[in-house]
Amino acid sequence: MRVWFAVVGLSLLALRPSAAQTPSEAYQKGCANCHRSESAVLRRIPGRDDAGRRAWIEAFMAQHPCERDDLKELIVEYLLERSRP
Repeated sequence: MRVWFAVVGLSLLALRPSAAQTPSEAYQKGCANCHRSESAVLRRIPGRDDAGRRAWIEAFMAQHPCERDDLKELIVEYLLERSRP
C-alpha cells in the first residue's frame, strides 16, 4: 500500500509544471509561446535607468496576460537585464 502511494505521489509531481531556474527559463516558460522573439518586447521598453525600466516593466507585466504568473518576478529580471544598453 505504501508503494502505491509513493508511485501515485511521484506521478503527480511529474505532472506539475517545472519551475524556472533562471530568468531566461522564466521568459521561455511564461512568454515565448506568444513572444518567440524577445526583440519586439524589448523595443517597447523605454531607455531609462534600471529603476525606471524596472518600474515600466512591472507596470506592464501587472496588466499583461502571462502563462505563468508565478514567474513574473524572474521575467521582469530577464527583461531588465536584456534591455540594458
